[in-house]
Amino acid sequence: MFLKRLLKPAKSIKFKLSLLYSGLFILSSLLLFGVIYAYIASALTQHDHEKLLTELRELAIEYADGGFRSIQELFEIKRKFHRQHLFLVRIADAGNNTAGIYMPVPWTEFNVDALEKHAPKPPPQWIRLSAIGGDHYLDVASIRVKGGYWLQIGMSSEERDNILIRLQSTFWIIIGPMVLFSFICGWILAYSVLRPVRNLLSAVKSVQTGRMDAHVPVRGTDDELDELAIHFNRMLQKIASVLNAMKDCLDNVAHDLRTPVTRLRNLAENALQTPGDVSSQHAALASCAEESERINVMLNILLDISEAESGMMQLNYKDIKIHGLVENVVDAYSLIADEKPIQVRIDGDNALTVMMDPDRMSQALANLLDNAIKYTPAGGGVGIRFYREENQIVIRFQDNGVGIDPEDISRIWDRLYRGRQSRTQRGLGLGLSQVKAIIEAHKGSIEAVTEIGKGSAFTIRIPASD
Repeated sequence: MFLKRLLKPAKSIKFKLSLLYSGLFILSSLLLFGVIYAYIASALTQHDHEKLLTELRELAIEYADGGFRSIQELFEIKRKFHRQHLFLVRIADAGNNTAGIYMPVPWTEFNVDALEKHAPKPPPQWIRLSAIGGDHYLDVASIRVKGGYWLQIGMSSEERDNILIRLQSTFWIIIGPMVLFSFICGWILAYSVLRPVRNLLSAVKSVQTGRMDAHVPVRGTDDELDELAIHFNRMLQKIASVLNAMKDCLDNVAHDLRTPVTRLRNLAENALQTPGDVSSQHAALASCAEESERINVMLNILLDISEAESGMMQLNYKDIKIHGLVENVVDAYSLIADEKPIQVRIDGDNALTVMMDPDRMSQALANLLDNAIKYTPAGGGVGIRFYREENQIVIRFQDNGVGIDPEDISRIWDRLYRGRQSRTQRGLGLGLSQVKAIIEAHKGSIEAVTEIGKGSAFTIRIPASD
């Protein structure tokens, strides 16, 4: 258990990001050091080679003037100033046998006699003689002089190797604190970057406890994590609205089913009280079936309204000609309108189209037409007009019916509300609620203007198809 608790921080993303940051820092530092090391090593080698070639040319001139003796004298003079001479000078005959050698400081780590086994090479070629039991070597440059002899000059790489070793030591001394510093910087960076994730995790935990008012703070940086926070907050709001809609729907269903269920029970009890009266039982069963259908219709409409209000209603958008849609609805109610009689007029552009769900919109238009016919006296008329107004499609239902009481106008969209004018008509009080829900699901709006005794006008506005 203790080991598990000890290893838990190592499993966190913050630790892994810090480790990754440190690893990248170390890798980039090693790569940078490798490049710098190679550059310095190349520069030192080139410097030594140029120094050797310059010395070789001077010695060749000196040899041409005074021979090997002159070279020895020259080096004796230089030694007085430099105390220690760093060069090996060798004269070899045409067969590469040593004719003369000058090495003031004994270089026991080099087997100078081995030069006789290496054929002299003119610049820019070099002879490299490895040290005995060491890592450094002797660079030797060769040039032909008079008499067919070879003049060779050599220089040990020990000095530049020591510089490079000190450079390596300095790097390894510095890299330790830098790794620790990079890990701390990585930890701070990971802590800062993962703060939105921690806020998101806190919000999720709050939701698990039942708190739907939780939200993730938005930092205003406009990055991907900010976008995630914004969409997560919107999702929470959507879930909260769906849950509230479900709760309201259940409350409404529980409240509104009480009356029809009680009526069903009374009908059944009355039928049971007259066991011998078949006609009464038959009538009771017919009434029960009718009441059941009424309850079923009510439940379906309530569910549709709840889906639309919570944004969960599935709409099958199609590019529909409004004239054809309205004409189909009017044809469905033509018999009812003819019985009163009531004249229904259609006025609009036959080619006007809009993106909508034809089935859902037909339900909304049918409800409005049904109400218009229902509350318009015999001999009256209903006008349906549609047109485009800027970036909206407008559909207006105008009747010359009884109108709506002013004190009822603000409540006609409520579920199961029936105004004073509608109580004499058969209905559930859900028609306009369903209409409003369907229109708003299409991102549209609906408004009602009415005057008692003169009629009502319902105006639908939905976004036009561009």
